[in-house]
Amino acid sequence: MTASGEALAGVLEASPVATVLLDPADRRLVAGNAEAAILLGCGLAALPAAWDAALAECGTLQHRLAGIRATTTAEVFDIVLGPHGRAPLSLLIRARQVAVLGRMLLSVGLINVARRRQAEAALATANRRLEVALAGADLGAWHWDAATGLLTVSARWAGMLGRPAPAGGIPLAEWEALLHPQDVAPTRARLAPLVKGATDRYETEFRMRHASGCWVWIRARGEALDRDAAGRALVIAGTHLDLTDQRRAAAAQAASEREARRRLADLELLYRTAPLGLAQMDRDLRFVRVNQALADINGFPIERHLGRNVWDLVPDLRSAAEPVLRRVIEQGEPITGVEFTGETARAPGERRDWVEHFYPVRDPETEEVMGIGLICEEVTGRKRAERARELLLRELDHRVKNLFAIIGGLVSFTARAAPDAQAMRNILLGRIQALAQAHDLVRPALGGAQELRPVPPEDAGTTLGTLAAALLHPFHAAPGGADRLVLDGPPVRLGPIAAPPVALALHELATNAAKYGALATASGVVGIRWAEEGSAMLRLVWQEAGGPPVAPPVRAGFGHRLVTQSTAQLGGTTRFDWIPAGLQVELLLPLDRLRH
Repeated sequence: MTASGEALAGVLEASPVATVLLDPADRRLVAGNAEAAILLGCGLAALPAAWDAALAECGTLQHRLAGIRATTTAEVFDIVLGPHGRAPLSLLIRARQVAVLGRMLLSVGLINVARRRQAEAALATANRRLEVALAGADLGAWHWDAATGLLTVSARWAGMLGRPAPAGGIPLAEWEALLHPQDVAPTRARLAPLVKGATDRYETEFRMRHASGCWVWIRARGEALDRDAAGRALVIAGTHLDLTDQRRAAAAQAASEREARRRLADLELLYRTAPLGLAQMDRDLRFVRVNQALADINGFPIERHLGRNVWDLVPDLRSAAEPVLRRVIEQGEPITGVEFTGETARAPGERRDWVEHFYPVRDPETEEVMGIGLICEEVTGRKRAERARELLLRELDHRVKNLFAIIGGLVSFTARAAPDAQAMRNILLGRIQALAQAHDLVRPALGGAQELRPVPPEDAGTTLGTLAAALLHPFHAAPGGADRLVLDGPPVRLGPIAAPPVALALHELATNAAKYGALATASGVVGIRWAEEGSAMLRLVWQEAGGPPVAPPVRAGFGHRLVTQSTAQLGGTTRFDWIPAGLQVELLLPLDRLRH
């Protein structure tokens, strides 16, 4: 380096940037500062040789410097130097021609941009990672700069709205124009604290117009990255998340839950108010749920059922019900229409009838049988009606057969007492008409009616004396003869339900007496006497006398069963005594049931 070069180097030392002055003709070093020597990895004295080596190694640098002609504005370009034995240098070159001490020199500034390059690479990697993360989270990114007032958005941000990514930023007013009118004011209110510095972050949800015209629900999040001295946000960045599918799914789920709650409420209402007994049992056949109807059937409150077996409450059912219940659990198949008979605490001593259906209750995920569902219908009344109807139909068949025997007996009895054919005709017709009248009283019972005949509401039913007189009228003696029937007792009203079984019992006793007993002979007599015993019971005694000798039957006949069952239907009892002088039958009947 010459004396003038050393002088120039002294001047260059004031520059904080590595700088060299070159001869424009051959780009040889005229002067350089210590920053340039440090950059090239040598001492200041060795700087000319290091520079020559750099020129020799980098033809691009030699070529670019040879073309520098600018004197006012520096020309800027990048090069990479690879000094021997050292890592490559990334340099930013700023060069122009300058007049120094009366000569034109080439001023070259050398700026090491390796760190900047590394920072740019790291930033590019970070940006790429951010893009991958945003894509994975299905997020669109946005960036707002207060200096420009523009909103820069990502391709995904625009894609959420069915729009192409804009080449540059979009004005804030254009972004607001995409908001749903109802969401503009609330969104501004959420953004204002962030912009003013009251908070560093914000989050809100709003609707934006899609290119198709529909509205897309968006969740927006943002954070202030830079603020001025007053705290006002200068740069805000954030993300958009499309909530449309999530909102639709939530709405569908809410609608499904509402429908499920409605159906559950309907089922609960049905469970509580159904006229059928409903219950669920676990695998150990213990009640876990019972409705009020079944609790009423069993005669225990709902709380008494829970945790207990069926036969703890209804012991009569164990032998019949347990095998059926076990089969439902083991086979996992429903069993329906099972009939049971037994007693319950609701009506001790009274046999009741049920039809029950059983079905397996399964775990919704594993399909394992967790227990048993039960539907119980009490059919006691229906079964009683069926049994009564069967009995009455059999009685009808029996009476049709007996009718001819009774008429034959009446003809024979009348013929013995009538003085001539005309008298016999008149007496016989009267008795047949009386028999028809008695049949009219019995017929409603045979058909299952609950009333013997149309009566005013205030006088529904009849009296025991009236009914007995009508039924037994055909068996009275002819005019002028001794009466063969004796009726004795106080007025006792029979209701329309109680009258048919009483009529059947008396009619059957009279029929049997006419065929085999006291009324089968001319001298036979039947006494029917009744009286109240206390305030609750009525005792009625049928006593025959003057007929053929009586002996106990080998087995009970149909008439015996009919009388017994008719009395039992009213909650009463019957006792037959086959006294040799004549049959005696005692009926003990509850007065309150007779009035029904």
